[in-house]
Parts: sequence; C-alpha cells; structure tokens
Amino acid sequence: MSQIVQITDLHLVAGDGPLLLEHDTRAAFLKMRKYLMEHHADCERLIVTGDLVHDEREDVYQELFEALSPWHDRLRVIPGNHDTRAPMQKVFSSIIREDPESVSFLDELNGWTLIGLDTLIEGSVEGDLAGEQWGWLRSTVSACAGPVAIFMHHPPVFVGSQWIDQLSLASLGIFANLVEDFEQIKLVICGHVHQEFYTQIFHADVFTTPSTCVQFKPNSHDFAVDAIAPGFRTFNLKGDGSYETKVIRL
Repeated sequence: MSQIVQITDLHLVAGDGPLLLEHDTRAAFLKMRKYLMEHHADCERLIVTGDLVHDEREDVYQELFEALSPWHDRLRVIPGNHDTRAPMQKVFSSIIREDPESVSFLDELNGWTLIGLDTLIEGSVEGDLAGEQWGWLRSTVSACAGPVAIFMHHPPVFVGSQWIDQLSLASLGIFANLVEDFEQIKLVICGHVHQEFYTQIFHADVFTTPSTCVQFKPNSHDFAVDAIAPGFRTFNLKGDGSYETKVIRL
C-alpha cells in the first residue's frame, strides 16, 4: 500500500501580504506543514492541487518549494486559477512535464498511473485543460493497463453550490465522455471548492478536498465562508486497484 497526501488551495502570500478573508494563509500552511512533517513525512507522494499562491509572485513559489523540500523527490504540483504558469514552470521545472503549454505531471506508484492536469485559464476563475492536454490525456490513459488517478484543480462535476458550480471545469461533458471510455480511470481528485465532496462520473470516484486555509460553506447559493477547520486528504493506493481515503482536519 502506498500513501499519497493531497493538499490544496494554500493561497500563500508574501510575508508582508494581506489576509485572505481574515485568514492568515501563511500561518495555516506552516501549521499544516508541521503536522505533515510529524505524521506523514514518509508518504510516497505529496501532491498540491492548485492555488499554491494568491499573489502570483515567483518568490512565493520559490519559498513554497523550499518549505516542501523534505518531499522534493516525491512532490508534484498543478496550477489553479490563482496561479500563474510561467513562474510555476520556472520554479518547479524539475518535477513537472516538459510542456511549454502546461504545468502537468505523469507518474507511477504501486501499479497506479498518476496524471496531473493543468486546468488554468489565465485571467479566468473557471478552468479547462490547457494546450494539447486533451489528446495527451486520452493517449496516456489508453496506454495504461492498470488503475489511473487523475489530479486536477477544477472539479469536472458540480458540487451543489451554485456560485462555485459556475466556476468549475468548462468542458464537463467532454471529460465525462473520456472517463466513460476508459474503465481504468478509478479516481479523479480535485481542489478549488474549499470543501470536502464526493460523487462519481460513471465508474470513477471523484473527490474534492478542504483547503489548507479558509473553507467554503457547502450547498450555498451565494458565496459563504464555513467555520469548519482546514484539512487535507490522504489516499492509500493498493496494488489491486483499490484504495482508502480520508480527510484530516487540523
């Protein structure tokens, strides 16, 4: 069994940066990092699913990369709508695919194929697959004999909050059709919505994960902040294609 830790929506700002919705994102991240160092330092992958920073500064990406240095050989990242592609490509060049149009990754773990997608549309809150990723994703999955887990910032589903469902993946139908075509897609793992959620697309289980900082209230027509604690998610992947997952809140 191999463990993945997913953290998402860090929204880090520079040391002198403002609070986000009255939350100190830097302090929240450092608290999360301390817990991970104490309890999950030996996880096989640490995957950050977007909105790494909030003010798009290269030095904040660099600071984050250094803060996560204990996991460097096991670290994977993808962007969210608050990120900027160019500085991410520069700072994280050693752990992403060589693709000028995306910040994405392809990895293997315990018989699973792990695919990280770039859904950033720069200047927009909603998302879609950047560059030539649709073709790359289809060809990559078609070559996989074993189970596949896809990581992406924007959920390819609605989560029941009208305001944020308008800001999800633009090509929901295309993504669902792709999942339907490939039984080996077992997991779709997302961020963006700052809340825990589960549903299915055909045979694939779809999860969203709490932010490391501020949380959004589920099932809200309009934007609303939730008082529930920040969190992260773990996945224990088994060689037979099954898995276990749970959310841990701090």
